[in-house]
Amino acid sequence: MSDVRIDIVDWDSCQPLRDIRREVFIDEQQVPAEEEWDNYDATAVHFLMSVDGEPAGTARLLPDGHIGRVAIVRRWRGKGLGDDLMRRVMDHAREKGMTILALSAQTQALDFYTRLGFRVCSNEYIEAGIPHHAMILDTLQQSSSQAELPPIEFESPGQFTISNPPEQRERYASPLDHRLGEHGDLIEVDEDNALVIACDMALQARRRLLIHGADLAQWLFHRRDFLDCCEQIVVSSRRLSICVLVQDIREELLAGYSLVRLMQRFPSFCEVRRQHPDLPREPRVYMVADDTGILMFPRAALRSGFARYASADQARRWGNSFTELWSTSQSDLALRRLSL
Repeated sequence: MSDVRIDIVDWDSCQPLRDIRREVFIDEQQVPAEEEWDNYDATAVHFLMSVDGEPAGTARLLPDGHIGRVAIVRRWRGKGLGDDLMRRVMDHAREKGMTILALSAQTQALDFYTRLGFRVCSNEYIEAGIPHHAMILDTLQQSSSQAELPPIEFESPGQFTISNPPEQRERYASPLDHRLGEHGDLIEVDEDNALVIACDMALQARRRLLIHGADLAQWLFHRRDFLDCCEQIVVSSRRLSICVLVQDIREELLAGYSLVRLMQRFPSFCEVRRQHPDLPREPRVYMVADDTGILMFPRAALRSGFARYASADQARRWGNSFTELWSTSQSDLALRRLSL
């Protein structure tokens, strides 16, 4: 390789960008064309790598620091060009004042991005039929070639006192005495008692909490008490996972203190995904706690249903249904971008 160039090019007029992405992602990796081409291309900075005048690779950088569409054509792989391409993108981001970079990495490429300083910040998810992980570079350091800033003259003001105000918010404590795995009676649930039962079940979960249709019951699952309970169990049990499946990504789901914000804080323990759009939508909202607890609303709009703390059969049935939907679910772009 006698001449390797990495140039910033215009998306509208640079056909080689599209040719490389079509060859690598659509033809080789079988990514659907409708998922490969999106509206972000119009606002991204695009990089084209050429070797001896031959187009060899592409990448793009979004205004929010998200790197994507990193591709090297087959004949030029294994020569370290991907590393050169990424470092060029990172240098440009640094020049623009960006300090945080993020990307969605195919699982087989995690080691490559880790060597560049990125770290995994999500569980594995499926995107365009390919396993991925979200990765982030928290602090984009200045390159060693940049001149050091001059020292700052500083005169100490002397001793001073720092006082941190005490935590004002009390942690939620359940008033119920039902035990998960022991209380087998059917409990009628309505809008008046749903929150306290959901909180009580969540606080007792030790392995998993599955929530289906959370976007249909934000009146329940996005209440501060319930979210506080989820935060408590995440902090106390490092083996627990919270999986949340929604049908639509609505604006209110992304705003304020929500399950999505919980995922943002604890990406290794909480994940929110969108049900595959081709599957029929169910009116049911339910929560499965471990392998025995079930909270069910057969029709979400009615806000009435039932709960059982010890119902292994129903927990297994709806847990299996949830797992099947989860296996085909999608990590929606809006959710990933917020979590990063």
